[in-house]
Amino acid sequence: ARPIARSPPHTRRAHVPPRVPSAARAVAMDTEPGARDDSDTARLIGMRASAPARARVSTVRLIGINAFMFGYGAWISSFAMVTLPSESTRFFPGAESVALGSFLFIAGASQLSGPWAGYASDRTRHSLGRRRPMIIKGAYVVTPALVMMFVARTYNEKVYAASAYYIGFTASMLALNVMYTAATGIVPDLIPESQTGEANGVLAAMSAAGACTGFVYTMVYPNLGSLYWFYIGLVFVTVPITCYAANEPSTLKGDVEDDVEGADGESSALDSKFSWRELASMYYISPTEETQKSFFWLFVCRTFYYTGISAQVFLQYLLRDTAVKSDGSKLVAHEPAQAVAFLSVIGQLGGMLCAYPAGILSDYVGRRTMITISCAGIISVYFLFIYVHNMSNITYVGVYYGAMNGMFLSVDYALAIDCLPSREQSARWLAIWGIASFIGTSIGPTMFALILHFAPETADGATAQSGYTQMLLIGAFWMVLCAAGLVLVRPKRLGANTE
Repeated sequence: ARPIARSPPHTRRAHVPPRVPSAARAVAMDTEPGARDDSDTARLIGMRASAPARARVSTVRLIGINAFMFGYGAWISSFAMVTLPSESTRFFPGAESVALGSFLFIAGASQLSGPWAGYASDRTRHSLGRRRPMIIKGAYVVTPALVMMFVARTYNEKVYAASAYYIGFTASMLALNVMYTAATGIVPDLIPESQTGEANGVLAAMSAAGACTGFVYTMVYPNLGSLYWFYIGLVFVTVPITCYAANEPSTLKGDVEDDVEGADGESSALDSKFSWRELASMYYISPTEETQKSFFWLFVCRTFYYTGISAQVFLQYLLRDTAVKSDGSKLVAHEPAQAVAFLSVIGQLGGMLCAYPAGILSDYVGRRTMITISCAGIISVYFLFIYVHNMSNITYVGVYYGAMNGMFLSVDYALAIDCLPSREQSARWLAIWGIASFIGTSIGPTMFALILHFAPETADGATAQSGYTQMLLIGAFWMVLCAAGLVLVRPKRLGANTE
């Protein structure tokens, strides 16, 4: 194909491409002859007729590319397990379970911004590429939102303080999910397919290492106010590292004729041919179309998993009401939060050690096999939490739990890449894939919060064991659904379909 001559910006007109035989167009678009591509995105991102093979990426660079995932893991894990339960009690004493459920619903709903972010990222024309501009813009929103939350929690008027905290929390979650969506598009953009398992093992290990760091910080500095500055520091450190390591090529000089250059000649907003219809399609996966069928069922399975795993956010309340120390006494004051932080640290260490080998092993035994093992492990953990109450024994359960969850996080993302309907629109499809966790983390905490809120109470006002047993059994049931649904997922990669 001949390069298209470009006229100066002040004289540029809409370009009508020359007619090309259908077979040639099929080669250029990497589709079968006669196949139809209803999306404009493939044309807009400047696809080449013969893209060079991707070179293998070093492990050091993989770590740098996933530096943002380190910060993301530190923020999300400690926020959900330590910060939000404590802040819920601070703002709404006596109704903390419902308040925590509402915070997690907002966190889940914010992931609806993912498909829009993926749509925008796929179409972004910038000297820094497609993904890095979205990560940087998200950081501009996250930082002031964290400052707002810190100020709100120190304000004396509870009504205004809680309202301001909710606003800051919502803004931070929206921006963080935009950043996460863009970051997940880096791996399929830059990493060769043969290295997918390793790359996603590094991603999961970095997330686990970040979560572990966040929990260690919580243990060393129990004052929750300092956590907000810790989160801000993570943004300032991890975002530049990821942007430096993910050295994307510029998308300003693609094959698209009608891009709009910025005043500085280096960057632009979305392409002028913005389509609301195409944006709406970002929120839809066809359960019948052959190229999307497996991705649809993977979406369903991921929803089941996150619905079941969301029981973990009530772990602090579970330990407060049912766990006992070696002398037989219950946990009091800050001890439940510190116990959760400790369990999370050792759990994340287990996940970090398991994630990378699990990602590599999945290249040989199959992704679905590893996810099934993970689901079975989580089910066994829930049964252990029903019958094991001594903190010394719960410590071992935490390590096992972290390893099983780390295995899922490593292989889940790799399986999503294997099932992508289109690698060229990876951010779009991975954003939809991310909505599964929104649905799960909205259904699960809402359901579990109501179970605990209406559960019987003991004489000292604590939630009875029967309430937590019901919550854990329902969580285990969702894990069974996740494992069972995997039989409908048929990955494209041979290596992921060997089980």
